[in-house]
Amino acid sequence: MASGRSTLAESLRELYQFSVVDYCMFGAMLLLSAACGIYFGFFKRNKGGTDDTGTPESSSSDDDESGHRTAPVDSGGKRKTQTTFGSSTMDEYLLGSRKLKAFPVAMSLVAGYISGVTILGTPAEIYNFGTQYWLIVIPILLMGVAVCNVYLPVFCSLKLNSSYEYLELRFNTYVRSIASVMFVIDELLFLPMIIYVPALAFNQVTGFNLYVIGAIVCVVCIFYTLLGGIKAVVFTDAWQVVVMFISVVVVVIIGTIAIGGPDVIWDRSVEGGRIDFFNLNPSMYERQTFWAVLIGGFFYWTSFNSVNQTMVQRYMSLPNLKKAKLSIAMFTVGMGVFVSVCCYAGLLLYGKYFECDPATVGLVTTDDQLFPHYVMEAVGKLKGIPGLFIAGVFGAALSSLSVVLNSTSAVLLEDILKGLFRVNPSPFVANVFVRGSVVVLGLAAMGCLFIIEKLGGILSVATSLSAIAAGTTCGIFTLGMLVPWSNTQGALFGGVSGALLSGWVSLGSQFASAAGEIVPHKLPVSVAGCIEDLVTNVTLVNPIYPDESEVFPLYRLSYHWITPIGVLTVLIVGTAVSFITGPRDLRYIDPELISPVIHRFLPQESFGNFGTASKNAATAAGPVSFCEEMQPHTNVVSSSVATVPYGATVERNGQVSGHEISMMK
Repeated sequence: MASGRSTLAESLRELYQFSVVDYCMFGAMLLLSAACGIYFGFFKRNKGGTDDTGTPESSSSDDDESGHRTAPVDSGGKRKTQTTFGSSTMDEYLLGSRKLKAFPVAMSLVAGYISGVTILGTPAEIYNFGTQYWLIVIPILLMGVAVCNVYLPVFCSLKLNSSYEYLELRFNTYVRSIASVMFVIDELLFLPMIIYVPALAFNQVTGFNLYVIGAIVCVVCIFYTLLGGIKAVVFTDAWQVVVMFISVVVVVIIGTIAIGGPDVIWDRSVEGGRIDFFNLNPSMYERQTFWAVLIGGFFYWTSFNSVNQTMVQRYMSLPNLKKAKLSIAMFTVGMGVFVSVCCYAGLLLYGKYFECDPATVGLVTTDDQLFPHYVMEAVGKLKGIPGLFIAGVFGAALSSLSVVLNSTSAVLLEDILKGLFRVNPSPFVANVFVRGSVVVLGLAAMGCLFIIEKLGGILSVATSLSAIAAGTTCGIFTLGMLVPWSNTQGALFGGVSGALLSGWVSLGSQFASAAGEIVPHKLPVSVAGCIEDLVTNVTLVNPIYPDESEVFPLYRLSYHWITPIGVLTVLIVGTAVSFITGPRDLRYIDPELISPVIHRFLPQESFGNFGTASKNAATAAGPVSFCEEMQPHTNVVSSSVATVPYGATVERNGQVSGHEISMMK
């Protein structure tokens, strides 16, 4: 009878297959993504090519009175427009010449963060463990506040190409190298997971081979990222996030109407024990609790979005702090809404399958196939809807993958090649290196795809892997920005300690889970409403969970606690070692390297050093000035301070800008 159930399951899958319309929608998504790369790589021409400082560069241009080069003048006295194909400089390829708009960048941030892990993993998490995870919306909002006030002003002030350059300015090159290498390793581990999720969904509805689909995703993504740089990434993400949102919302609305409305879903969820927002159990071993979601969620989201190069690179593509804060505000609200929709989708799944769990009867083999299976069963007969959904999942994957490829190539150039190996390549070599890195990283991700097939529970796996690097690097940045007396020894010892401890906990729990020593305690399901052929020889019994009391305690921790462990370990060890080895003399520290929320605690003498550590600071003979990003927090009054009126101009790195400043004598 087992073979009979298998035959029936295969027949049900064949019943809900892609139509021609579905394939057309899916194909249109891929073609549009590739077209963005072609547009920004070949047809989007830039007026007056610029160098890395924003200075126009052209062999036939003339110098203006300030020494900057300008486009030649035609016979009619008008400036000729200098055009180049695609991204003419690394600054444009990696940062869009810092001239992008807030809304597209915000949508890119949303699209980059929402991978297929979110779309498929979050509903499965709610279905299996209840609504406690839904409270993650609160940490998301708090994360936005923390990033805008603590970390962002420092990056906007320094105007770095890579976030990890900060660590060399604040500590030394070894700290920078450790963090950047950790970032590259983390992204290499996460890349194949980004590909696996949409391939899994597509396999569920079409039967196509996982590896073939993975190869298609990689090739398309490598193509438009390689050609168009961050401009193609951002603007492709912007429309992809619309497809993502529409696809999930359409499925949710149609499913809600079909099931009888939200009341039916809520009642069934209450009956099945899925509604639980205030599990106040203080145990750190339970997967989802009020404290784990709020505390662990805040640390995780803040760690990833505050200092990670994939996010900071897009913050830096905006012209100023105000635009960056606006972009983060839109990103925060967008993420809260999208995650909420995905959580509601989890309740929708339970409302549909509350009496016939697909996993128990063999219709799905992993939790992450649950949502695609629902889409094909509930709305599969509506031509175009499954195609829209799969296009949304693939759009999420493409956006996340392109962001990782672009930002990782930037880190390889700025932090590994230039920072670690001290190689200063020519513009041509840098261009070849970055674009070559995009290709190699994409191919490496495709080659590692088979590893992910052996792992289950995508949401927790993804969170655990990212938490090692995210928690440690955020801890080091936080140590530098919020603990001004911390020194290089503290950063090194703290960073190594945080990585080892969080890695030990994360990987140890994964190995224990793979060995069957730890099994997530899922909420009960039912097969009472399944058709007879599916439940023949299926006996639903209460699962027998292994005795976890013999498992090492750290391995039993909820995945939510891994990031806080990493961050706090870095801060505690780093601070202690700094005091033991001799804390920094705050009189000689550069306030530009310290978060503005700490400026009020710095000695007055330190503000005379403002900008001295930054490559963008004024020359030694020139004035030392506060940048606009730091000004609101540097109200220092002293006889040694001369106040310059609002609107005064200050020259930084050869460029004149007007803003309110304070100058130290």
